[in-house]
Amino acid sequence: MMTTKLSEKGQIVIPIELRRKYNIGPGTKVELMDIGGEIVIIPLTVKSPIEQAKGFLKGGKSTRELMKAVRREERRLE
Repeated sequence: MMTTKLSEKGQIVIPIELRRKYNIGPGTKVELMDIGGEIVIIPLTVKSPIEQAKGFLKGGKSTRELMKAVRREERRLE
């Protein structure tokens, strides 16, 4: 786990090790998701294993569809 600080402008610095590992550079778009009370940052340059396998099995759901289903279930259980 790595720790970073939020600036007055609401910006965070992603440590260099993670930027290199996930090929994140200036202008790279990221998706922010609120999952179970945690903020998850997903770089849009790197496909998740689920996205990489998409098409492997017919009728598979996308990561976004799966996350929406998880959120619906969490709301239902509250």
